[in-house]
Amino acid sequence: MVWTYSFCLVAGAILIALSLDNDGGGLDGDGLGGNLSLLFSTPFWSFGLCGFGLCGLLMVILSPPNSELLTFLVAIAMGLVMGWGASHLLRLMSRREADALIRNDDLVGQQGKITLTVAKDQRGFVELSVRGSLIRRPALSNSGILEEGTMVVVIASDMHTLRVDRL
Repeated sequence: MVWTYSFCLVAGAILIALSLDNDGGGLDGDGLGGNLSLLFSTPFWSFGLCGFGLCGLLMVILSPPNSELLTFLVAIAMGLVMGWGASHLLRLMSRREADALIRNDDLVGQQGKITLTVAKDQRGFVELSVRGSLIRRPALSNSGILEEGTMVVVIASDMHTLRVDRL
């Protein structure tokens, strides 16, 4: 049985490695479930084989003798759980959409700091942290002069110029 567990562990690890090979060199996997991963496995079978083999080997090493049936049943259960969990998690992750684009509407209501003094009818600059990015935009004051270092809130956004007010 040790050979079976060892084979399943190595086969699962190889299939996982093949499905993660994104650079296109040598193994020709695409990391998206194409080519080799479609031909030889799905995430369920890759992670299931790996989990079955790893669990079986660990239980053979750590459990008392004459517990082959228990080891086999636990390894099967762990393989099924790991295979299902991995395929479910990958499916959930594939549905997510990354959106790092900062739109004018995202700026309204954000807090910032004046980096160049803003007068009533003269532009200055404000720094904002939006979606993990630090941006610097021209700003006009809605209420008098705003000195450098003043904390402000964006109340309107007209193209590239922001209307700010003291916080």
